[in-house]
Amino acid sequence: MSETALVKACLVWLRLHGVMAWRQNTGAMTVQARGQRSRFIRFGMVGASDIFGVFRGRFLAVECKRPSNTPTWAQEQFLQEARDHGAWAVWVTSVEDLERFWNKELADAPTH
Repeated sequence: MSETALVKACLVWLRLHGVMAWRQNTGAMTVQARGQRSRFIRFGMVGASDIFGVFRGRFLAVECKRPSNTPTWAQEQFLQEARDHGAWAVWVTSVEDLERFWNKELADAPTH
């Protein structure tokens, strides 16, 4: 399964479980308006997870990877900082990974 397909499947799974979840795009580009010099614009934070969400008052970050891949240093740092601030932040290689983490940590989470 491609990472794009995994992100889509995880979004469906999260939404079916009551999570307000969305794809968080990141990247950068140079733009130039007519008659002006070019500007570099960054979209999102470096290392930000593929999926952001909110469930029962708690922020969620989910990084999706193909089974043969692992998060980059920046992605690991983002996940750790999110956890340090009380978020539920994980990286997964399948919807089954997501479900396993969910059942372990969030299925019975209290409402905030």
